[in-house]
Amino acid sequence: MIIKGVAVFISIFAITIAHAAESQKRMKYSVVAIQYIGESDKPIAPIVISDSAAGAEWYKSAVLKRGKLDLTCVHVINVALLDKLIAEAELFEHTVQQKEEGISKSAKIISVTIITPQGKNTFLYDTESAISQLDSLRKQCNGDESLCSDLLHFQNRIRH
Repeated sequence: MIIKGVAVFISIFAITIAHAAESQKRMKYSVVAIQYIGESDKPIAPIVISDSAAGAEWYKSAVLKRGKLDLTCVHVINVALLDKLIAEAELFEHTVQQKEEGISKSAKIISVTIITPQGKNTFLYDTESAISQLDSLRKQCNGDESLCSDLLHFQNRIRH
């Protein structure tokens, strides 16, 4: 009886360890994604920023469901810069507009999604708040001209 109990305990323990390892394997990427939601007479490419190429590609294909030839600005940056961008994006949480379910199809909304190993947050902003946040994010991009340029381009597209 004791041997049977020990065997069950070891089996449950092994399953728990395997499940925990699999969970960590699945969520090892950090991503910041900025996307325009709404009608537009011009294309507004989403921006995907990650600390790894695999993370950026995963978000682009699995979450945005866009192929390799689709217009998406992808940036792979160092962890320190990504951490700064995440912290900056989270500062604007108080300006969040509303839940995604309540958005009309004619609304002009900018979605900022932050995915880290700790979880996922999506914030929705009106155009004015998003422009302010994009300014703030651009200030954090010191030295990454390509990312700065894409954030400015996105900002100019949503402004008009």
